[in-house]
Amino acid sequence: MAKAIISSTYDNRYMYFIPICVWAWNKLGVDVICFMPFENTNDDIPNKKSLQKLELIESVIKSFGGKLQTPMFYAPDHKQATYSQCSRLYGACLDLPEDEHLIVSDIDMVVFRHSADMVDDKFVIWGTDLVPAGQMPMCYISAPVKLWRDTFNLNGVTYQQALDRLLGEDECQDYRACRWSVDQEQAYLHISKTDRFELPRSNGQNQFAQNRYDRDDQFILDRLSPETIDFHMNRPGYEDKNFEIILTILKYHYPQEDFKWFINYNLAYKKLL
Repeated sequence: MAKAIISSTYDNRYMYFIPICVWAWNKLGVDVICFMPFENTNDDIPNKKSLQKLELIESVIKSFGGKLQTPMFYAPDHKQATYSQCSRLYGACLDLPEDEHLIVSDIDMVVFRHSADMVDDKFVIWGTDLVPAGQMPMCYISAPVKLWRDTFNLNGVTYQQALDRLLGEDECQDYRACRWSVDQEQAYLHISKTDRFELPRSNGQNQFAQNRYDRDDQFILDRLSPETIDFHMNRPGYEDKNFEIILTILKYHYPQEDFKWFINYNLAYKKLL
């Protein structure tokens, strides 16, 4: 059993990818948990446009039988992005079986091949050579729920309490910029104290990971390969050029799939911008 843990804010650069990410993980037999903030800390109801986008996303996921759970958290407006990023570390606060594996990933990452490198008593971290010293990559960290709880001191703690404990009293001038890597730093702080498996992914030449399509690669469509593990999608995904790249790559890896749902979703989402 495994669940992918992702998160998003209402920023169109990220929110747009929710159905695509869910579809891809579900294709691999993995359910998805996507943490999201209440849009306004003074009002649990999102504004009209955001509500329409949420309804669209929900209807699209329902149309392909997707499996998604969306826990909501409170965060000050200027901290929403950081709360969202760090929430992925606290999926084990949810009511889940202790032996279920949680895999942390990004909202804009499509996974084509699910690694079997998961163990019952250790963390497994992919791409440890893709981040600076003192950090661990959020794509990907996996471990059973019990190990997440014990390692991050989450027993008897809600995810809201864990987030507030970490970020609630923390302030700085440019919060998002100054705290951009706090999730990866927290992952390192806790997981580095455990016995773990660290798996490198660097291609040894630049910042790109082996067997990954990277949105910063201008020759991305020249590198289509069945050996590719994942795809860091081009943003914003709804812009014409980026959409065509994403659709081309999805069609390559799933040639039998009818992507009418994705085409229609893209058109509907753009109308809500």
